[in-house]
Amino acid sequence: MKRNLAVLFVWLMMWAGSIEAAERIFHRVGTDDPATLDPHKVALPGEQLVILDMFMSLSTPGMNGRPIPGAAESWTISADGKTYLFKLRPNSRWSDGKPLTAADWVWSFQRMLDPATAFPLASRLFPIRNARAVATGVKPPTELGVSAPDARTVRIDLENPAPYLVDSMMAAAMPVPRHVIEKYGAAWVRPENFVSNGPFVLEEWRPNAYVRLRRNANFWAADRVTLDGVYHYPISDPATLLRRFNAGELDFVMVVPPDRAADLQSSRDPRLKVMRGLANEVIVFNTRRGPAADARVRRALSMLIEREAIARAVIGFPGVEGYSFVPPGVLNYGNAAKPDFAAWLPGKRVAEAQRLLAAAGYTNDKPLRMRLGFPNTDLNRKVAVTIGAMWSRGGVKVDLESKESKALFAEIGKGDFDAVRTVWVASASDPYAYLERMVSTGSAGAVNTSGYANPKFDERLEAASREVDVQRRAAILREAESIALADQPVAPVYYLVGRRLVAARVQGFADNPRGVYPTWMMSVAPR
Repeated sequence: MKRNLAVLFVWLMMWAGSIEAAERIFHRVGTDDPATLDPHKVALPGEQLVILDMFMSLSTPGMNGRPIPGAAESWTISADGKTYLFKLRPNSRWSDGKPLTAADWVWSFQRMLDPATAFPLASRLFPIRNARAVATGVKPPTELGVSAPDARTVRIDLENPAPYLVDSMMAAAMPVPRHVIEKYGAAWVRPENFVSNGPFVLEEWRPNAYVRLRRNANFWAADRVTLDGVYHYPISDPATLLRRFNAGELDFVMVVPPDRAADLQSSRDPRLKVMRGLANEVIVFNTRRGPAADARVRRALSMLIEREAIARAVIGFPGVEGYSFVPPGVLNYGNAAKPDFAAWLPGKRVAEAQRLLAAAGYTNDKPLRMRLGFPNTDLNRKVAVTIGAMWSRGGVKVDLESKESKALFAEIGKGDFDAVRTVWVASASDPYAYLERMVSTGSAGAVNTSGYANPKFDERLEAASREVDVQRRAAILREAESIALADQPVAPVYYLVGRRLVAARVQGFADNPRGVYPTWMMSVAPR
């Protein structure tokens, strides 16, 4: 009897394994363990990657990172660039089968901008008429410039022309199911209650372990999705990443540390994909309080950072040293502005930094003490240690503080920091999308994390938002960038280099500088 039970158990395990092998499951590793799966609460880049698999905006990223029609099959723009009409797909449905109408979109946009929601990315939608006033509580959500002329048409009216609107919306303007939220409240994000409109829907969520998604049969393009499901893992340990990838347990890894990537590059491993990205690695200073509230201190600290040395020796990619807020390759801009000290020799920078710190009251007897926070990964630690050593040349005493991303983000939100190393991933390939992170009026704390406030900078951004001519708009934005670079509320360090691992069995992958890879457009061969 025992022998028969053992044989049955082995047969069942083999049978279950064959079913798992027959399924097409995509295993990918992002950058953050999600704190929430509510698309109107997310703030971290890793959270947004998961959201993009479950929800789809009116526009959505293609495999080249550029916007393509998403939940809307098409859109038209008025001659003055201030009115957009989005035509919803005729088979637009929620994952529970209920129709997704234009009225759902109106309600979702109002929820995004409602101050009670506290959407960290709300400012990305400020081009919409009254969006800023709604987000700051000046006007009610019903005054937002989003309406539904009929069940399949979403009308969006803007304050001023915004050529990047469909680009910024594709990751920041997701619909949410009103009928589910009103029934379950905050518990609507539990797997048993969850409803979405994207290619996949939530099946299981185990914090610090994985998020498991299954194919959404009611997705408008369900016939194009060949994957049965997706796993998102928050794995940060490089050794674990490579071991599991080489064992065939992972199909796609978003971030590979430079030292590990160097070994793969030297062996010409075709699974490694390297590309310069449209993102900035920066040091954000607290301009509200603490030593960095003094612009002289910020300028001194920024001058002391030898960006070329970091790019060459730490990142292993000479040429990505960053002095500007807007990275190279961003559309609608041309050459970005640079601070005056970008052309100085290192010796002159150190001497001027020491002079600025002395003028701010810091001496050998009374040295400047700075806390430098950074996310807890090997690369982040190496960069932070290097910057700390460079700051010490100016007599600065540096306290390095390694934090988990969620804890670090919470401290930034409360203003409990001196300086923080973080990544700037903009909402669109447009200079405004990078510079808006420093506008003072009405910006959510998660966007203007430095607390920077300069009326001249704000005025230039406002002027740019009214300008229709692309070249004149670029010139105005360059003026705004120059103003902020002189104040250094944020110190650019280097432009992001994307290093991805893509398993040989993955099909449909194409690299892009935005670092956005829609899972539903990919597939995997059976193991």
